[in-house]
Amino acid sequence: MLSNKIIRSLTLLSIFALLFGCGKTEQKKANEGPVKNFNDPVVMLQESKKVLGNDIKMAYSGMFEDTAKDEIVAAVEVDTKDELGIKFALLKIIGNNLRKGFETGLLDGSITNGYISKIKLPPTDYELLYYNSQDYYIGSRGGEVFSYIIDFKLGKVYYAHLIIEPKMISLFLSHNIENNEIKDFFIKNFKKDYPKFTLVSKDFILD
Repeated sequence: MLSNKIIRSLTLLSIFALLFGCGKTEQKKANEGPVKNFNDPVVMLQESKKVLGNDIKMAYSGMFEDTAKDEIVAAVEVDTKDELGIKFALLKIIGNNLRKGFETGLLDGSITNGYISKIKLPPTDYELLYYNSQDYYIGSRGGEVFSYIIDFKLGKVYYAHLIIEPKMISLFLSHNIENNEIKDFFIKNFKKDYPKFTLVSKDFILD
């Protein structure tokens, strides 16, 4: 008789725990709202703006940290009285939300007129972001081209700056470039449009 009472008590406790657990799960789902499709470009942009503000121009999904899952990189264009340039920020997909990871400082360039793509370079098996300002800073008497490769996993920005003058074209590569694949990528891309340039060890900005 006693054992039957114990069994009934345990059964009731199990049912209560199951119902209580299901109730908490349903409440959690209700609070989180519908599952967001972060593969949808519209959703990516909308959700990225919630984290970084309305200055975001584009958002890209890719395997920027982990080859097993996608993350999002948002491209921000800054144009205020005090600042002018671009930024890139990694947004990690955590459940149904985005959380900011590595963000670059303010860089020279324009999102609207620049070229942006995802690339893979040995020895990394995850994706890097490549940016080139193209002819945005080039006029009839010369100008400059700013280019970046961003490693969000390591939190590094690799920089290339092409300076076009009437008598000389120079290319500066940032001193933090240790991977020859990155160096060769910059050089080969610039040689497509500017076959003859001189590598220089010191960067400078045109007046």
